[in-house]
Amino acid sequence: MPSTTSRLASLALGLAVAVTGCAGPADETASEPETTRSSPSESPTSGSPSPATPTRTKSKKPAAPTLSVEVAGDQVTPNAQTFELGVGEPLVVEVRSDRSGELHVHSKPEQYVDFGTGTTRRQLVVETPGTVEVEEHESGAVVAVLEVR
Repeated sequence: MPSTTSRLASLALGLAVAVTGCAGPADETASEPETTRSSPSESPTSGSPSPATPTRTKSKKPAAPTLSVEVAGDQVTPNAQTFELGVGEPLVVEVRSDRSGELHVHSKPEQYVDFGTGTTRRQLVVETPGTVEVEEHESGAVVAVLEVR
């Protein structure tokens, strides 16, 4: 009959084999998403892909185009600068001015960008396809033409 010590040793060995056998595949599964990540500096928090992964790919989108408007008294530039945008694509409007005023965006529905002395920065989104003029109200100058598709 085996001694108590040899039975405990056999039990411990069997347990060690069982634990090692279970840990092997779980470790491989947990490390699998690590190899599919785009950045080697990321560290997984679980065996499944991080919910933040789609956010990272969104941040890689190119920056929105910028319409830079200069207003000095009655002088307004640019003159009918053309932009091609997709429906729902943002356009950043930056106005540097020595007076307050308003830009009219002749989209459907119409939009307005109020600006004051100094620099004003706003984002526009046009939801209807077509040609859209952006006009400085006081001077009547068309500063941009948006081709929205």
